[in-house]
Amino acid sequence: MDEANVDAMFSLLDVLGRGYIRLEQYREALKTLGLSTEDLELEDDIITVDVFKKGICTDPPSLRAFARRF
Repeated sequence: MDEANVDAMFSLLDVLGRGYIRLEQYREALKTLGLSTEDLELEDDIITVDVFKKGICTDPPSLRAFARRF
């Protein structure tokens, strides 16, 4: 997956430019996209761009397909 696409997706979620999003924001974004959050197991409430990128690489193909739109 193109790293620039993942960065663009993260930027859409991190509207304040803090360099992180909250776990609840991440869950809501996935739900909005119609993706399941049932298997989402993260211990930290802060999702950095690096954690986000790692999740994108291991998440379902439907999320990767969404990323290709950017």
